[in-house]
Amino acid sequence: MSLPKIRLERCGRAGDGLWRLDAGQDNHLTKSLRSYEGAMVEGLLPDDGGLKIKMRLVKIGGKNFLREVGQETAARIGVRISLLVGLLKAEQFDSVLRAASELGVMDIYPVICERSVPRIEPGDLPKKMARWQKILDEGSKISGFARPTVIAPPAALCDVEWRAIPAARYLAALSPEAKAISSVEPEKEVAFAVGPEGDWTLGETETLLGENFVPVSLGAGILRSSTAVIVGCGWFCLSCAV
Repeated sequence: MSLPKIRLERCGRAGDGLWRLDAGQDNHLTKSLRSYEGAMVEGLLPDDGGLKIKMRLVKIGGKNFLREVGQETAARIGVRISLLVGLLKAEQFDSVLRAASELGVMDIYPVICERSVPRIEPGDLPKKMARWQKILDEGSKISGFARPTVIAPPAALCDVEWRAIPAARYLAALSPEAKAISSVEPEKEVAFAVGPEGDWTLGETETLLGENFVPVSLGAGILRSSTAVIVGCGWFCLSCAV
């Protein structure tokens, strides 16, 4: 049975193996999940490559704390995946975020494409970024990853910081020249690009090819963008599993 999970970087150390719960997670643990005094919890900590700490919920002075019981290495995959994905409508983009974070994708770069339907007003961006990060935090926490998936602000392809993107780069493509993704050799760091509904434009595709993205096929069928993210990222996760 999976235990409730807590992000310890948001909590405070109280000494002697005790951690002071932050208000948000305290409320979620005790009110939403109905955890009781003495219940076991898994604490996730990004330190040392990712730790999973078994903890017990205790009450001291009327306040909730977590006491360490033991620790082990947190869940991890053998590849760093950076996902570039065309900005999608809210429901579809939320699905992408949930799936990517549960698969262990490390970084997400939303791309404002010519065919992207959503248009975000600058004043709305902070609220959207906070919401997206919350979805990513929850998804990666569910899967037991100590480090939450991180999302960059949406940007056009011309504004992407390419130096931050892994050198092994693959582009989900429908062209007959695309090689099967199953033929890709396992890598420790990869970038994977998926276009918006309607796919990348010719100019956007040429930009990606100019940045050394290799076209790969995800199969004979035409997939929705959200499905393509799951298939491609899932392949890289499994091909480099540890």
